[in-house]
Amino acid sequence: MNKMDINRFREAIDSDEGLKSKRKILISLCVILIGLNFSGATLHEANTFIFKIKFTNHENILYLFAISILFLTLRYYGYAKSYHDQLFLFWSKRMLSDYRVFCYTPKEEDISGLLSKRIDIWPGDEPGIQSPNYKINGIFQRNLTYETKGYDEVHGEYSYQSDIELNAYKDKWKRKDYFKLLSYEARYQLEALFKYRETLDLLFPYIISFIALFSFFVRSVLVSST
Repeated sequence: MNKMDINRFREAIDSDEGLKSKRKILISLCVILIGLNFSGATLHEANTFIFKIKFTNHENILYLFAISILFLTLRYYGYAKSYHDQLFLFWSKRMLSDYRVFCYTPKEEDISGLLSKRIDIWPGDEPGIQSPNYKINGIFQRNLTYETKGYDEVHGEYSYQSDIELNAYKDKWKRKDYFKLLSYEARYQLEALFKYRETLDLLFPYIISFIALFSFFVRSVLVSST
């Protein structure tokens, strides 16, 4: 990720009014619910600028807060999804640029690094493998993807994405190699979390949403202990 890419990315996030408004409302509701659950306080009135509403059933209001937080979290995710994808692309590209993980040498047309143990195709036959992408399909499901070409009699030549399953062990690629790859992945994800503010900015609403909903479900324990 070069400086120009990260600057454009930051500008896009900072200028996204939809994302900022959803984040602000979500965090505000979470802070209120956390305060109510941890302190045992009750909400009696709400000033709507035109009139005041008095709540007679406090427990139902907490349920309303919890449902609203869950809904707003999903809405926030819808606005933030494209930024999550871009952040993933940033840190995964940095990981694949690490010579210990993947390194392509054009002069020798040779691939070295940890992933070379799993790649059993020659870069001369498949040029797309010279600059692959990293993909997470699920828990412990990792693929290496690259662009390749196919041919059929109807459409002629066409391009498509080919996958190399990294959680499939064969020949030189062993389980220990796969877990070593996961250790590199964790290292670059942590670097993205602490080195680039955008990662934590995007993740913080989920964290506080989880805390708020967790405090709602354990409220009886929290109140009895105070």
